Amino acid sequence: MNAPSSSKSRQEYAHFCDLFYQRLDALTLIKQLIHMVKTVQRHRGMSMGMLGGNLSFRDDLAKLQTQQERRLRLLQAFAARAGNLLSEKDQENLNSAWATICHDWQQDSVIDNYELHCHLIEQLLSMVATLGKQLEQPTSITLTELNNPNVTHNDDPPFPNRYKHLEVLHFSTRLMPAVAEQLGRIRALATYAAAVGVCDKDYAGKLRYVIQCTRVNNEKLRHQTKRLEGLLDAELGLLGQLKSYEIKLEFLLSMIESDVLAAHSIHADSNRFYNLATDIIDVYLQVVEDGVELLAQWHEQDIDHWVEAYQ
Repeated sequence: MNAPSSSKSRQEYAHFCDLFYQRLDALTLIKQLIHMVKTVQRHRGMSMGMLGGNLSFRDDLAKLQTQQERRLRLLQAFAARAGNLLSEKDQENLNSAWATICHDWQQDSVIDNYELHCHLIEQLLSMVATLGKQLEQPTSITLTELNNPNVTHNDDPPFPNRYKHLEVLHFSTRLMPAVAEQLGRIRALATYAAAVGVCDKDYAGKLRYVIQCTRVNNEKLRHQTKRLEGLLDAELGLLGQLKSYEIKLEFLLSMIESDVLAAHSIHADSNRFYNLATDIIDVYLQVVEDGVELLAQWHEQDIDHWVEAYQ
């Protein structure tokens, strides 16, 4: 008995498989880059606390440096498997930026320490956004368009999660990581100011600016979260908790404004600023990771969609 005929050639199946793994590699790299963002953000906050005189971060900071060095090597291994998704130049830039941060950082000026960390995190977030851009088209649609450039999909069954996919992709690779980074900057600046006991004009200006940006972008985040809750069927469980963390965020920002920016001398505990901000940032980044996991689930489901929809 002969197998059923199919309009798909063996080459087409192989091409689908290549595209599928390319996207899977991109998702894996995004996950690793987000882990690195989290580590570098924490390193910035702790190192600035140390430079301000709070030595309680010393042991945790040493562990973070070891973790980040391992993550860099792991990223290189994943990037080697993924081909050209992450260029050699990008990887070299990351290594160079991290080496610069770590080299005699105890002797750096606080502002240099802050700016070097921010620059590295900007690099990481730019890579996340670039990789996310490559995930906008599902594998099934990409392959069909490559094989039939003049075809329209008006009469075909649409990719089941097409619109949800784009919304979650933007949320997880751009909006939420950007807000988490603004919070990371607030954490670093407030932790330092509280540790040293005073907030001079330059640091006050930076803090006010990033607090203002955080409030603006958090409003965008609120609207996008509400939109996603309407689109998703409890597929991102932590979305519902973000409302309570908005209250925690406003409490943190108000406390910084009163205890740091409006105070002639600061008596607040720098560890408290660090820990309160960390609690919020960790939840935001966990939502990012959950969003990437959801994208990976939909990516797996695209195999069945392609087999069933495009005969």
